[in-house]
Amino acid sequence: MTKLGDWVVSRIFALVILLALLSVVFLWTLSPIGSQSQTTFAIYLSIDLVAFAMASYIFRKSKWREGVGPWPIVAGCVALLVLLYVGLGA
Repeated sequence: MTKLGDWVVSRIFALVILLALLSVVFLWTLSPIGSQSQTTFAIYLSIDLVAFAMASYIFRKSKWREGVGPWPIVAGCVALLVLLYVGLGA
């Protein structure tokens, strides 16, 4: 596969940052008491970590003009979708 275009990369970057911000806001409002809340906290914290990893990958590849590969982005998006599904179901 070819590298992703700049327009696509900037849209993905913005969506990943938006998802991370929404996850942080949700974590901030979560009560730390109870095992269910602790499980939910761990899931949303992992969403933040995956989003940070994706954002740093995109930034690093864009800064050095290497081009962002589609497979790491697809893998990160799948991981975020799975974590969101688990987080909303928990």
